[in-house]
Amino acid sequence: MKIKFTLFFLLILSINLNAQNSKKDSISGEEFYKKHFNCDYNEGNIIVVQRKGKKMDSNSHSGLTKSGFIIRMEAIYDLEFTDDKRYRTSIVKKITTDSITLTSTFNENSAKYEGIKYELITYSIKAIKKARFINDRSLGIYFKRNIQKRYDLIVKKVDKAKMCPAVLTFTKRNNEIKVCHYYLTSQGWNILFETNGFIDFLEYRVDWQ
Repeated sequence: MKIKFTLFFLLILSINLNAQNSKKDSISGEEFYKKHFNCDYNEGNIIVVQRKGKKMDSNSHSGLTKSGFIIRMEAIYDLEFTDDKRYRTSIVKKITTDSITLTSTFNENSAKYEGIKYELITYSIKAIKKARFINDRSLGIYFKRNIQKRYDLIVKKVDKAKMCPAVLTFTKRNNEIKVCHYYLTSQGWNILFETNGFIDFLEYRVDWQ
């Protein structure tokens, strides 16, 4: 089932769910969002991962295409680097003209659950070796693309460089509020969230707009 929605809609949904019982606790959409996560759609860099001989639209949010895909800050990609280290659920935090910085895993809770240190890791953009995209979550089936052999990596400055995460209220989980980051799969965008250190998928695919 394909569900389209905007971040604005998600914020309003969260506000309605949390504020319906108390006028005093009612806050604006922006205040509610920044209470849980601070992300603005400012100018910054993206990485256009463009298949050699093809042309990739840097304004596209469609996810994975035959021409390639785009790496944006605050989104999650399954990337492997030239030191053979693979990061499955790391969040891209910074992109410069020649480097990419990502977290070691989703957040501090997931780091404790995985038994690793939560930290920021920086690589040269040229060190991106492979990208993997999950096909079937239940079977753990991925397909991979060899970035160094078949793709050009182009850094470009754009007006809205980040894919700001959604802040959602899960009514079936005692109204838990979760920061949900967008994650690129072979079928398109999904979102990931964390519960007691465990990282899980939303049950349906989404489109980021």
